[in-house]
Amino acid sequence: MIRHPNARARGGYAALACAVLSVAVMTSGQATTAALPQQAQGPADVRAPQRTDAGPAAPGAGVRVFSWNLSSDAFVKDPAAFRAVVRQSRADILLLDEVSPSTNAQQIRTALAGLAPDGPDQWHIDFGASGGRQRGVIVSRLPLERLAEFSDIVPYPADDRRRLADLMVAAGPVEPAFSMDGGIPMNGVVVLAGQRRLLVVTTDMQCCGNDPGSWQEDRRRVEAGEIRRRIRQVLERTRVDGLIVGGDFNLVSTPLPLVIVSGPYRLPHAGLLVAELRHLDGADTWTWDGRGTPFPSRPMDFVLYSPHTLALRQGYVLDTADLPQSELEQLGIQPESAGRLSAHRPLVAEFVWH
Repeated sequence: MIRHPNARARGGYAALACAVLSVAVMTSGQATTAALPQQAQGPADVRAPQRTDAGPAAPGAGVRVFSWNLSSDAFVKDPAAFRAVVRQSRADILLLDEVSPSTNAQQIRTALAGLAPDGPDQWHIDFGASGGRQRGVIVSRLPLERLAEFSDIVPYPADDRRRLADLMVAAGPVEPAFSMDGGIPMNGVVVLAGQRRLLVVTTDMQCCGNDPGSWQEDRRRVEAGEIRRRIRQVLERTRVDGLIVGGDFNLVSTPLPLVIVSGPYRLPHAGLLVAELRHLDGADTWTWDGRGTPFPSRPMDFVLYSPHTLALRQGYVLDTADLPQSELEQLGIQPESAGRLSAHRPLVAEFVWH
């Protein structure tokens, strides 16, 4: 087993999950009854699921979600390695964040060719319009329903935008990549899993700014608040049986952006729970490889879910460096393949319906 030399973030998920859940309970008394028992349970089975040749989970049985910050165009740079990583995950739904706006559906279908039982056309793809250079793309074996709340550019609220702009200017020269013109990086759809309607949302929040008083941390909180507001709009407008939010939260400062996205929401969803996912060694929890950067390796990417209607059956942080040589050879990749595609590692989480 290859050990990460900077893997200091171990065992942090349980404390973070409880912190998020506690805030959700305090802010929504209705969440207490169903959410509190989740704290008493041990972590979900973090071992990799059994490899099978089965297709997507049977409608109503559950879904397997794969969430990854692709750092622009991993499926164009090395489609074979990308395909192998997705194949290993056996995912039904892919939440891809920080995708280049130049990406098109054919590039994704080419990268996923041969994974779906009936050919690449079985994949349903929805491109987010918001986020400028960091778009969210949702790919699913199951049909998708587009949502007006997420289909267009999601602007920063006017007052917040003015305040953030002043803070950014006061802090010094601002990189063009940090422009707010492209909107908040997020995308969301309803996945039609048989008779169940699953709302899935992906995001890539503002990076950097490890000072709690920085404009970057302020901007993450604004982004989190707008994600929560859009989710609430969907829940008010249409029936949703389950809710999953995944993506890069860039938690280099405080956990507040994660807490804000966790809710509260209207019943039966109430407060969302953080899926506690670890590497296949059962110890490491980092999703960001910080070697050679100012930011230590740590969990920055998360998957949240509604525990009233969904249960986490199993899941893991997928690092190809953790896979046995026999599996690497079967997949046709190297231990370093995931790291070459992105500094982030994908999350795999399998949920079942209550």
